[in-house]
Amino acid sequence: MPLTELDRVRLRQALQLAQQAIGLSDPNPRVGCIVGSEDGRIHGTGFTQEAGGPHAEVMALRDAASQGADLRGATAWVTLEPCAHHGRTPPCCDALVAAGIGRVVAA
Repeated sequence: MPLTELDRVRLRQALQLAQQAIGLSDPNPRVGCIVGSEDGRIHGTGFTQEAGGPHAEVMALRDAASQGADLRGATAWVTLEPCAHHGRTPPCCDALVAAGIGRVVAA
């Protein structure tokens, strides 16, 4: 599926969010995530926290939940593909599916 202009905008914004993890997330990669609707609304944003802490996707989902957002069918724009393994944190893929995210766009 080709990227839309909204995808490009949100990925650029997610890259800016990832910069907030500089010096915080090491040795993990700096990742930014935005969850929102195709109509342009942003429901939540997040970036990777300290090693062993929540990843960007989980932070964005928490932000959206704090605002009471319904994420069924929403899109997650992420600067790195969501993890699918159990490490120090549960898989981000599972969290995105559980939240009802319908589409993931990774940079």
